[in-house]
Amino acid sequence: MNTGLSLAAALAAALSLSAAPASARPAADLVLQGRLFDARAGEAVEDGVVVVAGGRVVCSGAADACEWSGRPEVRVFADATILPGLIDLHVHARAHYAAAFPAMGVTTVRDANNTLAAIAAIRANPFAPRVLASGPMLDSPQSIIIRMSETAGRAGEHPIETIMPLIADNAEEAIAAVDALAAAGADHVKLYESLGEGAFRAAAARAREHGLPVMTDAGTAFTRGLTLAQMDIVDAARAGVDTVEHFSGLALAYRRRGGDPFAETVDMAIMSDIARDLQAAGTAQVPTLATRHLFADSGALDLSGFGAAERLAPFMEGQWSFSRRFAQAQTARLQADGRLSAALLPQLLAAGVLIGAGSDTPAAPGALPGAALHMELEALVHAGLTPADALQAATVNAARIIRRDDLGHLGAGAVADIVVVAGDPLADIRDSRNILAVWRAGEALDIDAAWAAAEAEFAELMRQYAAAQESDNE
Repeated sequence: MNTGLSLAAALAAALSLSAAPASARPAADLVLQGRLFDARAGEAVEDGVVVVAGGRVVCSGAADACEWSGRPEVRVFADATILPGLIDLHVHARAHYAAAFPAMGVTTVRDANNTLAAIAAIRANPFAPRVLASGPMLDSPQSIIIRMSETAGRAGEHPIETIMPLIADNAEEAIAAVDALAAAGADHVKLYESLGEGAFRAAAARAREHGLPVMTDAGTAFTRGLTLAQMDIVDAARAGVDTVEHFSGLALAYRRRGGDPFAETVDMAIMSDIARDLQAAGTAQVPTLATRHLFADSGALDLSGFGAAERLAPFMEGQWSFSRRFAQAQTARLQADGRLSAALLPQLLAAGVLIGAGSDTPAAPGALPGAALHMELEALVHAGLTPADALQAATVNAARIIRRDDLGHLGAGAVADIVVVAGDPLADIRDSRNILAVWRAGEALDIDAAWAAAEAEFAELMRQYAAAQESDNE
């Protein structure tokens, strides 16, 4: 769908806005007009404008609020919505599908466990989103990740670029691990499910000294949160983490307070106590609800309408088949997590706890890179958020969580990460997936080229894998 009006009409509209002397107006590179989502207010400006110069927003708001000079590119969008670039707060990115994120309007991602070498490869991809990285997460010697890695170890046992995960069995080792990550340029620290209490608290405290945010996955009933974890969701919040992922540690906290996570009904008195404790701690939550839906019943979400993103699905089917088999053996645990999350989220919303949007790409079957964040927006709306709330979870709320006041909104001074979608996601959140145009720091993204690059890189990876398998069989 081409919703841009003719250049002549756009210029005429632009000129009609400007009455002040040209010397008093900023010289613009780009002017966008149409319905504008004011992320900070959570409202739409129906006749809105965004003015960009030097990769930054210099003015935005109602059409008559901004003036400019120069000869900018002017785009007028009808029946479309101008959004800030979306932020996915929980991904496990890879270089071969990095281009899919901005092609789906996700201009910033917070990576939640990767080698630093992998992060460098992702950032080298010219189509990649802005990547904020934890590097390798911290976990105990009992970590499930050790089985999947040849470079697990304590700080100093392997080059920091290749280590995965960082092992910490006590406070001293945890401090050394955080120091190593800070020296290597990590943007935040991730603490995983089996980390012991002493190591967990020491790591969180050391990260604060370095000015690094802390995220945690303390395990769920579906994973190992009732068997390996020592820290529940309230313990983690009180230890000073910035975000809890997946409502992890909730099942453990509920059981410790006398509840049965596998009962068909939830004891709301216990859940209210947990909600009050989380509110008091001030910890943000990144629920990743779509991941649970996709593991339990992908039919709970609308998986259609992702266009070119669906070209990547055949390459991911092998991983997703394994994920489906694992989930089928854990139905009761998935259902337990779902009941507890559904009981907690409304209380957190009522209490004003900050909610951020993360997709956990590509963990769950069907979680297409980039597209999965739009699935999360839909899941948040199903859970009781308004469409505006859900969009804020992926914009201004997410920016607060990553401590970037120049992202997640289109106010003056913001980085000009901009997405235009057909329709009105404030009326129907599924319209967020109808990507028409994307700008990263004021530079237009060639969306078709981004998809072609992702598909080609995936195909090459699969070719290399097939060649290696053939060689092993000879």
